[in-house]
Amino acid sequence: MRRAALAVAAGLCAGVVIFFDPQEEARILLTIMTVLAWLFVGLYAWRSPWQSTEAGKTLMFTAAALGLIGLQLITVWWFGDYAWRNEVRAFTVTALVLSLLHRLVVLWEFQHKDCPDSEED
Repeated sequence: MRRAALAVAAGLCAGVVIFFDPQEEARILLTIMTVLAWLFVGLYAWRSPWQSTEAGKTLMFTAAALGLIGLQLITVWWFGDYAWRNEVRAFTVTALVLSLLHRLVVLWEFQHKDCPDSEED
């Protein structure tokens, strides 16, 4: 089921790339990305104990940051400019940077947990 869904999605994305000009292609694909990111955030928040592990938190933070960036982009594309646009963009990009840094720190800690080299004498 998973592979079939991904194959169909890949085919649809390829169709968007082939049949639409680059500006419309970006609008369509980034709108889909944003919807999927927020769908993940909603389902993950509702159905999973994501707060219970650092891995769960980093998944949630990154998905929410991607959703924020996508929302900022598509808002401008679909509805035009708005007040504080540059500040909102800076906030959303900062959120993604921090979520990716959090991911790296969590990964590093996980990979070095119970590592003989990290033990203090």
